[in-house]
Amino acid sequence: MIAHPNDIPAAFAAAYNSGDVEALLALYAEDAVFVPDGVAEVSGPGIRQALEGFMKLEGPIEMKLERAVVGPEVAVVIAKWSLPTPDGAVLTGTTSDVVEKQPDGGWRYTIDAPFGVKA
Repeated sequence: MIAHPNDIPAAFAAAYNSGDVEALLALYAEDAVFVPDGVAEVSGPGIRQALEGFMKLEGPIEMKLERAVVGPEVAVVIAKWSLPTPDGAVLTGTTSDVVEKQPDGGWRYTIDAPFGVKA
């Protein structure tokens, strides 16, 4: 369980780097939306597919919290990340994520946009 929104980026990195897609999926609320490219929106099984696609890049991913604006039940979390790819390139991005406090007291993604949200 994620105790504070500031912990979401590190939790994502740890789950990603473990290679365990189930650990990643546990960070998402049941009705979460994933925006893998800043435009398209996926939910439900589409989140698993998108995460499995990211996991094929192998990593390790590094994430650094830039800012979190935390309300009582909802927070916006911004983090910078970098991910080496098998071909030697490095993907980078800045997340625009919304996390929400769950009934169990933990925080989970309700919107995960690893490249931000584009108009």
